[in-house]
Amino acid sequence: MHQHTTRIIIIELVGPCDTAPRIKQLTPCVATFLGYTEHELIGRPIDLIFADGSGNTPWQEALAMVTDKNTRQNSSTPLRTSFVGDIVSKTNDKIQVLISLAVLSKQTPDKTDIVLLIKDSGVGRTVDDFNVESAFTESEERFRQMAEMAGEWLWEQDPEGYYSYSSAAVSQILGYSPDEVLGKHYTEFLTPQDKANQQHYATSRRPFYALLSHYRHKDGRQILTESTGLPIINAAGKLLKWRGVDRDITARIHFQDALIESEKRIRLIIESSLSAIVIMDSYGIVIDWNHPAEKIFGWTKDEAIGRRLDELIIPPQLRDAHRRGLESFLRTGSGPLLNRLIEQTAIRRDGTEFPVELSISPLKLGNTYIFSGFIHDITERKRLEQRFRQAVESAPNAIVMVNKSGTIEMVNSQTEAFFGYSRAELIGQPVEILIPTRFRNAHVGVRQAYLKAPVSRPMGAGQDLYGLRKDGTEFPVEIGLSLIDSKEETLVLSTIVDITTRKTTEAAIRQAQINLAIAQSEIKIAQRIQASLSPSAPIKSNYFEVTGYCLPADQVGGDYFDYFYRNEDHLDMIIADVSGHSIGPALFMVETRSAIRTQAGGSATPAETLSVLNNFLFEDLDKSDYFITLFYLQYNSTTQQLSFANAGHPPPLLLSPFQSECRQLDAEGLILGINKNVVFEEKTTALSQGDLILLYTDGLTEAENTDGEFFGLKRVNDILVQYAQHSPQAIIEILLARLKQFCRNESFNDDITLMIFKRH
Repeated sequence: MHQHTTRIIIIELVGPCDTAPRIKQLTPCVATFLGYTEHELIGRPIDLIFADGSGNTPWQEALAMVTDKNTRQNSSTPLRTSFVGDIVSKTNDKIQVLISLAVLSKQTPDKTDIVLLIKDSGVGRTVDDFNVESAFTESEERFRQMAEMAGEWLWEQDPEGYYSYSSAAVSQILGYSPDEVLGKHYTEFLTPQDKANQQHYATSRRPFYALLSHYRHKDGRQILTESTGLPIINAAGKLLKWRGVDRDITARIHFQDALIESEKRIRLIIESSLSAIVIMDSYGIVIDWNHPAEKIFGWTKDEAIGRRLDELIIPPQLRDAHRRGLESFLRTGSGPLLNRLIEQTAIRRDGTEFPVELSISPLKLGNTYIFSGFIHDITERKRLEQRFRQAVESAPNAIVMVNKSGTIEMVNSQTEAFFGYSRAELIGQPVEILIPTRFRNAHVGVRQAYLKAPVSRPMGAGQDLYGLRKDGTEFPVEIGLSLIDSKEETLVLSTIVDITTRKTTEAAIRQAQINLAIAQSEIKIAQRIQASLSPSAPIKSNYFEVTGYCLPADQVGGDYFDYFYRNEDHLDMIIADVSGHSIGPALFMVETRSAIRTQAGGSATPAETLSVLNNFLFEDLDKSDYFITLFYLQYNSTTQQLSFANAGHPPPLLLSPFQSECRQLDAEGLILGINKNVVFEEKTTALSQGDLILLYTDGLTEAENTDGEFFGLKRVNDILVQYAQHSPQAIIEILLARLKQFCRNESFNDDITLMIFKRH
């Protein structure tokens, strides 16, 4: 700490009779000067630092004077009292210092804050020096009084930049009370950037003026101030303090920034406008010219500004009228073309003329005018309007334009074709000429009601509308209404569609929907029948287990499986596939199942059953172009013998325990429904414990993935080998899950039926 540094202690008096105020706050240099830490002093009585004594010591007299209300109300009494006295360090060393006391804040009945400024004597200083300094201090009391009345933040700092005084305006600007500021370094309240940039000011000894400072308000927001600081230097060249003022310019800066941004936005809007924006003065001279104006007219901004507007964009034959109109407005204050959207002809730099749409607005500035023109090239629009007129004429629907009195003003060629009238016969006639007689009176009222609240909408929603041809015939129509925005008059555009074909089609669709509903009902009946004919549950015994599952490709399928006890020793198992799928094959499946069950009471073998079934179904299959593949197995639970015969069906797979390949069970036999009196081969094989038989339709092995690859027998074989120890139901579920994963689909193009027999 530099010699002669000003040290600050803030004490707090509680109540008017407090004669032993305690230390509330102090600058670190005070603690160091007295040999204490800050913690050891804060909260301790101020008498701790004064030499022993009692009675009216200088310290007590000064304290009484600054806290005396009557004395402070006397304007001739300074607000600060100074005296020369001794203070005691922690080691009981006495130090002679100059002490100045001042009330820091307004007194209340409860608390009063007082600031003590402590200056050491220094080498060679006398009491007279202290008196001079005291007088200097007292003179500054008047500065404090004026500071408190000012709206700006006045402050003082010691030579090292710690606040020794703060006016009350700091509360309005930064949100801190003067107590919270005193003893703090000025950089503590700056933003990080200013804290780094303004670190040197305290030691520079050079004044600064209108410095832009960025402070942090107590609530966290940024405050901008204009700071001025002056160093106070005595005759000996010693820096005594800094004195300065901060003016809050946050609102002004924000307003300036907003104004700049507003001007930028206006300029950006002008330059980014799709229309040419041209501004001229009252002499007809161009004073602004945006980028679209450059593109439309071919003159650059630099070339256009300063030249007469009429010479740049107005065709020669219209320039005199433009100049007369400008003169008339300046003389009378009115102009027929101002503040209106009008169409005119303009000229480019190369001399070509083109249509434009423009609006001209005058703006009075003082005693003169400027004129802003918004100009849009409508060449393309005019071209589109011409094409629109052509489109209206060639439209496939009749288009009729009617005025507010109901008179036809325009029709297209399709109107002539629909109604059989020529254009000359319709124009000027009431629109009711096109309406059947029975609807005409009501239509007049409907038309008048529409004109009171015209909106684009279909006419007669929910009603059947009809048009009347010249020959007296009627036809169903659909009509759309649109309002034509015309400044001269109100026009209604009617679009008329002949819906004769649609009505016929709708009737056919309704009949088709009825037929579809009947078919769907029949399909549901077939589904219920098919579901009721399949085995409702697996057959399980101590010696074997058999179960099956059918996944139709359509709502009903042509696949069929069945298992049943022919007698107490024989279990019959059948799997079949009718060509195609949907309801036709499903009905043949029902017929096949009925024929098989009819023979269940006898003692027929698989081959005998197939022979009888083929002859029974031959006539029906031959007439319908369907055929059936079928595999028939019969298991003797007493002998463990399996007999089987095949009618062109994919052979079942037999897997014995601990084998890695399945064996196909096959026998010679023709597809059912091809020939009569077919002889079917029958074979027999013994089944061992753990043997597994899979019966399936070709929908399993011929299912394809997105690359056109078949699921195939190899994958089926591998799955059976891997999961042979599982139950038949579990194996079926695994096969279907692997198949869906392979095909990446939940549905298939063909019916898939699986049946598994497993001997225990």
